[in-house]
Amino acid sequence: MATVGRGVYAQAVHEFFEGIRTYDVERAAAVLADDAEWTSPWTQGTVEGQEAVKAALEGLLGDAAKRPSFTIVDVAGDGHLTTLTVSVSGRFGKAPRRHRFRILNLKGKVHQVVVDAL
Repeated sequence: MATVGRGVYAQAVHEFFEGIRTYDVERAAAVLADDAEWTSPWTQGTVEGQEAVKAALEGLLGDAAKRPSFTIVDVAGDGHLTTLTVSVSGRFGKAPRRHRFRILNLKGKVHQVVVDAL
C-alpha cells in the first residue's frame, strides 16, 4: 500500500483502476474477488460476480469510439475502503464529469465498487 493524498492506495485498488484507465479489462478483473459487486451509472443496478463485473467492464471499455477516459483527481481512505474522485471524460466533445469510485479491498482482492456521479 502507498499513501497518496489523504488516503492509502492499496495495490489491488491500483491494479483495478489502472486496468480501467488503460482499457485492460483482464488487468482490472484479475484483482476482483469471486463475489465482487459493481454498481455504476453505466449499468442497470448492481452486477454481481467476477465474470459479470468483467462483462460490464468490457461493455464500458470495449468500444474505442465510445469509451471514456479516466483520471484520478483525489484519493482518500484507509486501504480497505478507498475513495477515488475521478474525472471521466466523454468522447468527441463531451465535457468531463466527476465521479466517486468507492472501492472495498480485503486481503488483496476488490470485493465491491460503487461509482456515483458527483
